[in-house]
Amino acid sequence: MHVSDYLKKECCIMDISAEDKEGVIREIAEIIDSSGKVKDKDQFVSDVLAREGLGSTGIGNNVAIPHARTSAVKKFVIGFGKSDNGIEFKALDGEKVNLVFLMGADPEDLNHYLRILAELSKLLMNNAFRQALLETKSAEEVIEIIRRYE
Repeated sequence: MHVSDYLKKECCIMDISAEDKEGVIREIAEIIDSSGKVKDKDQFVSDVLAREGLGSTGIGNNVAIPHARTSAVKKFVIGFGKSDNGIEFKALDGEKVNLVFLMGADPEDLNHYLRILAELSKLLMNNAFRQALLETKSAEEVIEIIRRYE
């Protein structure tokens, strides 16, 4: 089970236009919704924001992984967004976020969700992986980089 099995180029935004946490979550949720895997986009966003209310998913090193277990998705979904300017996310290290992975999973599929979250977290600990994502210019490259480091 790999991140690249689920993240598709159609669900990647290479230049996020939103400037705040909620806007970024909404922007990435919009492209995930267009994939047909979301039952209720507004509920999905609401559930992710509620999870953010428990504590920021800005994990440091310019990365955030907003996520939620929610009945608003049909099955596990993941989207990616990149911001060259950085977004205030109240990250653990106090730095702005440039790489955002938005995830949602059906509450009945907890094991699957946790395995992908763990796999992604492991990848993001690698400095070279994060740097490669920061330097990439296309969605195809994002997928290729993830595959290379998995």
